[in-house]
Amino acid sequence: MFWFYTWMQIRTWLKIICWRTRIWSLVLFPLFETQGMLILTLTAAIPQLHPSPCGTDSSKCVGPTAGQLTFLLSGFGFLVIGASGIRPCNLAFGADQFNPNTESGRRGTNSFFNWYYFTFTFAVMVSLTIIVYVQSNISWAIGLAIPAFMMFLSCTVFFVGTRIYVMVLPQGSPLTSVVQVIVAASKKRKLALPDQPQKSLFDFMSPNSINSKLPYTDQFR
Repeated sequence: MFWFYTWMQIRTWLKIICWRTRIWSLVLFPLFETQGMLILTLTAAIPQLHPSPCGTDSSKCVGPTAGQLTFLLSGFGFLVIGASGIRPCNLAFGADQFNPNTESGRRGTNSFFNWYYFTFTFAVMVSLTIIVYVQSNISWAIGLAIPAFMMFLSCTVFFVGTRIYVMVLPQGSPLTSVVQVIVAASKKRKLALPDQPQKSLFDFMSPNSINSKLPYTDQFR
């Protein structure tokens, strides 16, 4: 659990850092992601990097050595770092390529998001079917090498177009908003709640509305 919370903290701060340098995040962090995938592929492909098979007698199974476990965890670490920089920046960077003040720019933004989620869903379907089948029935090394190669290919295609991308400079700081929330929460900690606090919510919808979302609850008051 300690390592889990540590990685979550690292991911949070990496997201804040990459917000300040979006293009460089999309240049640097995919390399970390590719490196992590490559390490996982090597752990499956090279016998010296993973424990020997147990065979028929499960009582003679030998666990991983410290070096093998360290190599595997380093791969997971690279994957976490890479995902921390890619996911909060790729959608925003894609939207930056279109001018929202023009009709063609708005159409381009809508088209970009449609294609992004379509390809994302398609990639998830492929990974949960074809890649899992290859890993389970053919080879773990091949099953891990396919997404590693695709990640390397996507990095190459992205790097080719770096000279034509629109670079939007960030303004302000996300830390300012975090501090504002903390200060506002501390100042209002002694306020009495109204009789119907749900009506004071920012996005409140009546339970009788056809657009109602999750029902309001007082469980966490």
